[in-house]
Amino acid sequence: MEGLYFYWLAWIGWVWTTFFMNKDNPLRLKWTILLLAVIFAAPYTVEVLIFELHLSAFTIALFIFFETRRKKTGSFLYLFLSSFIIMLAYTSFLMFELFDPVWVLFDRKIMLGAVGFYLAVLLHKNRHDRILTLITGFLQGDILFSAILWKFNFPYPAASMAFMDILFISLGLLLAWSAIETMIAVMSGSTINQVEGEEQKTS
Repeated sequence: MEGLYFYWLAWIGWVWTTFFMNKDNPLRLKWTILLLAVIFAAPYTVEVLIFELHLSAFTIALFIFFETRRKKTGSFLYLFLSSFIIMLAYTSFLMFELFDPVWVLFDRKIMLGAVGFYLAVLLHKNRHDRILTLITGFLQGDILFSAILWKFNFPYPAASMAFMDILFISLGLLLAWSAIETMIAVMSGSTINQVEGEEQKTS
């Protein structure tokens, strides 16, 4: 069933931001509204020029616009470059799959999600920039793939349920990795404090 991963992970995320995230966190309301908007917009499609787009694409694009408009020039250019790399990787994967599907060894959604996750971690250190780059690159890649197929008269709606599955699998991996990084940093910090405390006692 297309959209199964998307709905599961999106609703889990919405429940977390609504009921478990700290109410004083400035990101809480933004993420709650975004997740709810994407969930409700995902099933509906609209035609724009040569493209057939799911409405979730507009919700995501709006999010990208608001998140990037205040970035400095250097940060914005690097974000554009890194999202361009992810876009090329995403589109290349789909093209290889189209012409030679034999090399797709297991679930394509998990494979593609893992590729996006790996590139985002490789290109950025900041969690917010990783998420932004991943979302931007995947959306651009899906629209590019739709444009390529349109030239061969193959209909391919961009930001479909299959795309949302891939995106949310990759985001889930990214958030899990960020949680592991935070846990390691906290444990390392407590270990250093313990060592310093023991050194002070012995001195």
